Amino acid sequence: MKFGIEKCVAWCGNLRTSNDWQLWAQGELTHTPDDDLPPLKQIPAMQRRRLSRFAKLSFHCMLESLGENNQDLACVFASRHGDLHKTAKLIEDVASKDDLSPTHFGLSVHNAVIGLYSIFAKNKSAMTAISAGEDSFMMAMVDAYGKLQSQNLDRILVVYTDEVVPEKYHKYVSDKEKTISVAFVLTKHDIENNIMLTFEPQDNSEQCSAEFQPLEFLRFFFSHTNNAQIHSKRYKWHVSR
Repeated sequence: MKFGIEKCVAWCGNLRTSNDWQLWAQGELTHTPDDDLPPLKQIPAMQRRRLSRFAKLSFHCMLESLGENNQDLACVFASRHGDLHKTAKLIEDVASKDDLSPTHFGLSVHNAVIGLYSIFAKNKSAMTAISAGEDSFMMAMVDAYGKLQSQNLDRILVVYTDEVVPEKYHKYVSDKEKTISVAFVLTKHDIENNIMLTFEPQDNSEQCSAEFQPLEFLRFFFSHTNNAQIHSKRYKWHVSR
C-alpha cells in the first residue's frame, strides 16, 4: 500500500507540536505524562463541557490536522479501548444497582466521538469507528487505504485515540500504552510524506513483545529513518518512505 500523509497532529503528555515530536524521535526529548488538555476554543463552551478527556484530545487532533481546510472528508476513527473510563463508571453503576445516565451511555459507545465531531463540523460524509486490539492504529490506515481505493476518494481523515486504562484493568494490557491522540489526512496522491505499508502474519516461533503502535509509527514518521518494523502478536508491519 502506498499513500501520502498530510499534516500529522499528535498529543501525548508533553509531546504536542511537530517540533516536540521531532526532538523526541531523535532522542533529544523525553516523554512525560501530563494532565493538561487542549483549550478547544473553537468549540462552544456548552458543547465543550460535555466532552470527556478522551473526546477533547480527539477533537484537538482532528481539527488541527484539518486546519482551515475543514472539508467534508470521510473519516476512520480507531481506538483499542474506546472511552473506557466512561464505560468503566457505567459498569460500576450497574454493579451497585445505581440508575444509569442515558447521556453518559450514549457518549460512551465506540463511535460517540466521531458522531460528536460530525455534528460539530456539519460533516455528512461516511465515518467508521473500528477496534482491532493491539493493531488498531495500523488497521485504521489499512481501512482508510481501502476506502480511498474502493470509493475513489482523494483524501480521508484518520484518527486514533486511547487513554491509559483504569487501574483495575492494568494487568490486562501492556505498560507501554500511553494516553495519546493522533490525526492526519491520508491521500493517494504523491506528496513529500509518501509511505509504503506492508504487513504479514507474525511467526509464532519468534518471541516478540507487542509494541505500542501509535508511538512506534510516530517515531518513524518524525525521524529521518527510512524503514521501520512494528510488531504485534499477530502481525509484522513494515513502513518505509
